[in-house]
Amino acid sequence: MSDRARLIEAIRSELERVEGSKTPVPVRLPEIVGDRAIELADVLDDFDESEVLRIFDSLTESQQLTVLEEAGERTQEFLVAHLKASGRLPEFFREMAIDDVVDIVDERPEAEREELLEGLDSHRAEQIRELSQYSPDTAGGLMTAEFLAVSKSTTVGEVKELIRDHADFESINNIFVTDAGKLIGVFSVRQLLIADNNDRVEDFMTTDVLTVDVDEDPEEVYRIMETYHLTSMPVVDEFHNLVGIITVDDVLTVGEREASEDVFRIAGSVDVRPTKDTILGRVRKRLPFLMLSLLGGFGTANVLKLFGAGPDAIITKASYFTPLIVSLCGNIATQSSATMVRGFATGEIDASRLFRVILDEIGVGFIVGSVCAVISASLAWVLRDDDPVRMAAVVFSSVVCLSFVASTLGAGVPTLFHRLQIDPAIAAGPLITVLVDMTGSLIYLSFVVWYHAG
Repeated sequence: MSDRARLIEAIRSELERVEGSKTPVPVRLPEIVGDRAIELADVLDDFDESEVLRIFDSLTESQQLTVLEEAGERTQEFLVAHLKASGRLPEFFREMAIDDVVDIVDERPEAEREELLEGLDSHRAEQIRELSQYSPDTAGGLMTAEFLAVSKSTTVGEVKELIRDHADFESINNIFVTDAGKLIGVFSVRQLLIADNNDRVEDFMTTDVLTVDVDEDPEEVYRIMETYHLTSMPVVDEFHNLVGIITVDDVLTVGEREASEDVFRIAGSVDVRPTKDTILGRVRKRLPFLMLSLLGGFGTANVLKLFGAGPDAIITKASYFTPLIVSLCGNIATQSSATMVRGFATGEIDASRLFRVILDEIGVGFIVGSVCAVISASLAWVLRDDDPVRMAAVVFSSVVCLSFVASTLGAGVPTLFHRLQIDPAIAAGPLITVLVDMTGSLIYLSFVVWYHAG
């Protein structure tokens, strides 16, 4: 059993223990969670809303703060509403890293954003408003305004005093030097510690500083920080004024998200964490890619029809829709397998929710397949076979059946490989393609035999 599954089981046991008792507060939860609040934030999606509230309210303030920062979008939105209703939201926003607060505020409609800032001091509220102006898909949307910057004449002793007096800096691995707001240098904590207290920072600071513009793409920020092994990256505006920094934890999140986006786009989806999304949400994000496959298959069917006309044609009518059906259901299988392979790789899928994820993937595949089957049958009708109704029925039945088989294979084969401790990515390529091609041909030709028999 994985650590995630054990944590879920321990929490459920504690909730069941206090169920119906005189003191229904799960008092053992803070001890059970311990320093695993980040893991707890990730598993809260496995509990219903009433359980989430009971769990959250029983935690220590430190654990609650971490859970709120790290929770998934839906759980985070629910917890924010809960804290707002209880009047506790301002105290959480004061303690949270400002970039995390901005992420929460940015997710809300424009009319609600000011409501979330009520109760905060004017300075912090203004910082949040300023950071909210930047697009989430830029360096400005990724940065934090909580950084340490000093003038070049500041002494080492004064810098140490600043660090002692201000504990709210996001990172002090690198300390920046500015002149009238413009970035002119940087030095590390190591340099600070070995310098004499009377030394001025201009004596040892580095003036050749790597920076990114506020409008820079986060992927480029990730590339630069990875290439130069940076723990923080200064962000400047068009006048080279230092407006914020991007820390390594934020850029790692970007790297993971961008990698997931690339994987799922290749597979034909735009979901980053599909197993956390609803079934209908996944259907909406996958259908547009499958429509392209349908159009391509329809074009191929028309090409085959051109070569299948006339008494001496070597291509039969039955073969018109073979490429469409096989490629369409192959893409459905690829979408499911990408979800499973990425989920296993990131830890998003573990034993505690594996069965549910597989069922969801089969359900998603069946729904998108059914929608595509209706469209495919309509395209079969457009081609005007001698018996369009029966041909449309053959195509519809084939796509529905094969989409179910394809999504089952797409979810099941990587799972089998994972259980056998073989890299599931092996199953995401040729193996699933071969299996879908074989079963697709078998299912479609079986219906074609029925078509000719009728």
